[in-house]
Amino acid sequence: MSRNGKTVRDFGERGLIRWFQDLITPYDKALLSGMEDAVAVPVNDKALVVNSDMLVASTDVLPGMTADEIAWKAGVMGLSDLAAKGALPLGIVVSLGLPAETKANFAAALVGGLNCVSREHDTYYLGGDTNQCVELVIDCTAIGIVEQNHLIRRRGANPGDLIAVTGEFGYTGALFEAVLRGHKKPKKVVETIREKALRPRAHIREGQALAKADAVSAAIDSSDGLAWSLHELSAASRVGFRIDALPIPPICIEFATSNDLDPVSLALYGGEEFELVVTVPPNRWKKAQEAIQKIGGNLIRIGKIVDEPEKILVIDDDHRVIKPHGFEHFSK
Repeated sequence: MSRNGKTVRDFGERGLIRWFQDLITPYDKALLSGMEDAVAVPVNDKALVVNSDMLVASTDVLPGMTADEIAWKAGVMGLSDLAAKGALPLGIVVSLGLPAETKANFAAALVGGLNCVSREHDTYYLGGDTNQCVELVIDCTAIGIVEQNHLIRRRGANPGDLIAVTGEFGYTGALFEAVLRGHKKPKKVVETIREKALRPRAHIREGQALAKADAVSAAIDSSDGLAWSLHELSAASRVGFRIDALPIPPICIEFATSNDLDPVSLALYGGEEFELVVTVPPNRWKKAQEAIQKIGGNLIRIGKIVDEPEKILVIDDDHRVIKPHGFEHFSK
């Protein structure tokens, strides 16, 4: 495709990133390569892991979100990618863009919320920059560290590896349907789903436990949706996947049934649940389970890695292709 006259919408977020990569001089000591969500550089025998994520009001904030909820999401967005690398967070640095008419109390609540999400994840809000902007923008740079030999990559999955996740899926998909498309019954169910969806955690402890146990072959966080994350993992390792179980919470199934929606689609394509999606060689499965159990977490097997090009969900003899759908900026 000729690039002349094209817009960023024509390329999409990931196509644009690939083009940008061609314009950047590679750092020959970088420890991560390709389409990763973080960068890592060597510092003695450790890896300094850095991720930058931007929250923009018009594309990332649902109607009715409070300042505290917005700040929480911005912080988790950055910290979750450190978790997928097995890194210990050292802190976050935030550039805060505010419209001039922003209420001062709202701005203060954002900063307080960023501090809160940092402390809840045993790290610190280190500071940053504040500037005027046409709409609310929170750019969060999360900084972490991990032993180089424990750094987890997106690439590394092999046929036969088990696929596992750290939690359930469906909350954010259900919330998007409730807020953006008006599916708001039963009311109490929607209220519970909202609380769950807007307070996700970055699975820092789980990522570190799996890294130290040398138990996983590849990992990614599910911020762009479970389906998209599975496709990203498989593309990085040039493998396929077969899913035979989806951990969907009963309350999301109830919501879907009440509104004539498909709970499987809510789980696969919702996004922003920030669970870890990992691949585990079968001979390390027990080690991975024990590592997660020791820190009080969950590791739920959902399928396995297969040879290309299979990318399907098989439940009760129902075969469904898992499409590479998920959140992407500039998408048509």
